[in-house]
Parts: sequence; structure tokens; C-alpha cells
Amino acid sequence: MDTFNSQHSSLLNYSQDSLESNPFADAPSQSHIIESSLLSQSPVTTEEATLHVNSSDIQEPVNVDSKQEEEEGEEELNATSSINNNLEELSLNSQQDVNNEDDTQSASLQVPKSGSRPYFKVTIEDPQKVGDAINAHIIYKVRTKTNSPAFRSSEVVVARRYRDFLWLYNQLTLGNPGVIVPPVPEKHALGRFQDDFVESRRVALERCLQKIVAHPMLYGDPDLKVFLESESFNVEKRQRRAEPENSKMSLMRSFGETISNAATSPFSKFVEVDEWFESKKNQLDALEVQLKGLLKSVEGVIKQRRELGTATSDFGESMFPLASAELNRNLSVHLMVLGEIQKKMKDLHEQQAQYDIITLENTIDEYIRIIGSIRIAFNARIKAYQTYQQADSEYQKKSSLFEKLKHQKPDKLANMQQELNGAKSRVEELKEEFDDISKLIKNELDRFDKEKVEDFRDGVEQFLKSMIEHQKQIIALWETYFEQTEGLSDNDEEEEEEEEATLTMA
Repeated sequence: MDTFNSQHSSLLNYSQDSLESNPFADAPSQSHIIESSLLSQSPVTTEEATLHVNSSDIQEPVNVDSKQEEEEGEEELNATSSINNNLEELSLNSQQDVNNEDDTQSASLQVPKSGSRPYFKVTIEDPQKVGDAINAHIIYKVRTKTNSPAFRSSEVVVARRYRDFLWLYNQLTLGNPGVIVPPVPEKHALGRFQDDFVESRRVALERCLQKIVAHPMLYGDPDLKVFLESESFNVEKRQRRAEPENSKMSLMRSFGETISNAATSPFSKFVEVDEWFESKKNQLDALEVQLKGLLKSVEGVIKQRRELGTATSDFGESMFPLASAELNRNLSVHLMVLGEIQKKMKDLHEQQAQYDIITLENTIDEYIRIIGSIRIAFNARIKAYQTYQQADSEYQKKSSLFEKLKHQKPDKLANMQQELNGAKSRVEELKEEFDDISKLIKNELDRFDKEKVEDFRDGVEQFLKSMIEHQKQIIALWETYFEQTEGLSDNDEEEEEEEEATLTMA
């Protein structure tokens, strides 16, 4: 178990080291710093307290950070260096103090004895672009309303940027093996400051946080509390789950050694032992393919809708020079009105395209990312099984050696018996961990199936309502054409009669 926990610790440090601080967070205050323990993460059950994550569990969250690092360039390198410096400055004594504080804090995050869960309402507001041309980014106001006694106030507002949300996702994933953590939207390098994209991301991030606080095993996580209310978040997130004596090089070395050990382990290749999990894996693979195909189709519809809006506007613009050149005044008015309506029609098509993104595209994209989180949970189970199998193999070897010593060296039987009992206890403990994490994932997948039905049903309903409203607005816009041109035909006839009368008199 010591080896297993050591690997987990080194991975946590590596993930923390690869994340950046938020230079735009509020200045550090006197609020206490909370350091979480993996054994105090779960507010609902004791299953999670016995589960640990091995090396490959971190690969997907870390890969997200790696992609972010490549896109952020110098900003990422500078912030990573800053984190390393702060890690070196921390002392073992301060780390122990933080752990002691967390023991007290974790208890306040548990479900109350009454059995009722705290109320949470999380919204993301007022996205603002800050920074210079090189390091520009968007910050969001995260507003949390809650009746949880663990929070310093019933309403808290903090400023967070995208990578802070990414930090939260990594921390929750690493600290809650087997739990399907709601994922944050993916990183985008191009168009990330456009209004439509910023709004779409705001909605996605808000949805992510709302699902996290609604999750029975995540809403009480200490890392979530730090994210939602810390006024010195930039400082606190550097110190969480970090070992002050380790530098960046040692973290990288530990991570590399862990991956190497996993790759060379005789149990590194996993063969599924549960038909239920094999069936679920196949279902998820098929669902992912279907969702990606659906997402591509919806993106095509959105693109065509926007192109239709542009073409409609161009059509309207072409009416104006024709109307100006027309000698017949009434016909000129008809053309001008038609041109104005076509230009307004573009705005309606743009609005509908944005509604398509919010109601359908975001939901589909979210569930594609959730499947990625499910795979991370599956990896945690695989590593738990591999660790259990490796411990069982060591126990079998010691058991065989013990049988030989019975006849050859009876004087060493007492010590060997003690080692054998310890190995057996470890095997039983790891077997229980594997069974617990398997049960947890099954419960999580049941929750996933129910939420999927509800989310897609709501998404389709909202999409249809927006389409109906959009068509009503188009009809109302066309009706204005007849309202503005009503009576022009009568005026045409009167003018023609007057012209004929004038010619006759002449």
C-alpha cells in the first residue's frame, strides 16, 4: 500500500506543478488555507475513502494541461516557474498545519446528520477580457449562493479564469477515483474572444459547476470550496496536495518512474473480468461515435444558417441601388422595404444559430467530454485491479516460501508468518478497494444514464421552442412588409389616372 500511495502522491504533485496560478485573483487575505486529504473527500459514502488512483489515472487530465501549455506559450512557462518557486519555499511545518486545519474543515463539508444536503446555486456572470495583447484572457465572476455552514457567507462572488476551472477538474478527478467528474469545455486558441464563443463557454462552464455542486460525492470536496470562495485562490491552489521539498525535476522524475513501472509491470495489460463493464465500454464507444456524427451534423446546420443570414443580407443590400434608380416612386418604396426586411432577417438567422449552439451543440459536446471522464474513472478501476493482482502475486510467492521454510528453517517461521499475514491483509484490503470502486462506477453510470435522458430531452425541447419563436418572428417581419406597402397600389392607380387626364387635356 505504501508503494501505491507513493505513486499517487507523485502524480498529484506533477498535475499541480503543470497548472498555473491566476494573477488576477484577489490579493491574499487572512483566510485560512485548507489542505485536503484523499481520505476525507467523500461527503456521502465511505467507499471513496478506500480508493486510490494509480499512474494512468492522471494521464487524461494532464494531457489537457499539456495542450493548454503549448497554446499559452511564455505565459505558461512563467507561471509554472512561479509555482515551482512557491513549492520550494513551503516548509514541512506549514504543510502539517494545513493538514490539521483540513481535518476540521472536512467534517463541516459532510452531509448534515439530518440527511439534507446543502443548497447550492452557482452562476457565472460578466465575462471580461483582461491582460495585454500577448497574455489576454477572459475572467468570469463566479457567484455562489448556499446555506452550507462550511462557507464563510451565504453568497460569495469570486473572479476565475479558464485554467482555474481546469485546475478544479483535475483536482476533483485525482481526489475522487471512480467518480465521473463533469468536464470543463475544451481549450480553443482561435476565436476565443469573440462574443458568441465567450457566451457559449460561459454557459458551458456554468453548467459544469452546477453539475458538480449537484453531485452527491463532489459538492463537499474541499477543493471545490476553495475554488468557489477563496479570496487568495492564487496562493491556495499552489499549496494544495504539494510536497514542499520536491522540485520540478523531482516531480517529473517521479512521474516518469511511475509510468515506467506501470509499463513494465506484468499486470500492465488489463483483461476485463466483468462482462457488465465490457458491455458498458462497448456501449460508450458506440455512443461516442454517434454523438460525434450528430455534432458534425448540427455544426453543419449552424454553418448553413449563418450563411443563409449573410446571403439574405446581401440580397437586401442589392435592393437599395435598384430602388434608388427606379423612377416609379411606389415601386422604389417596395424595393426599399424589401431590402430592409432582408437585412433584419440576417439578425434572426444569427440568433437562431446561437440558440442552436446553446440548446443542442453544447449538450452534445458536453456528453462527448463526459465519456472521456468515464474513461478516466475506468482507468482508476483498472489500476486498482492491477495493484490488487500484483499484491496477490506477492502473497502467493511468500506463501510458497513459507511452505518451504516449514521443513528447512523452522526458526524463521515466526517472522515469515508475520510477513505472510501482512501480505494477506494487504491483498484483502486491495480486493475490497477494487470491489468498492467497481460498485461506485456502476452507480455513477446509472446516474449518467438518467442525466443523459433528462439533458437531451430538455435540449431538444428548448431547441424546438427556439425554432418556433424564430419562425414567429420571421412571419411577423414579413407582415410588416404588407403593413408598410399597404395603399401603395391604390396610389399607383390614382397617379396613372392623373397622368392620363393630363395627357388628354394637353
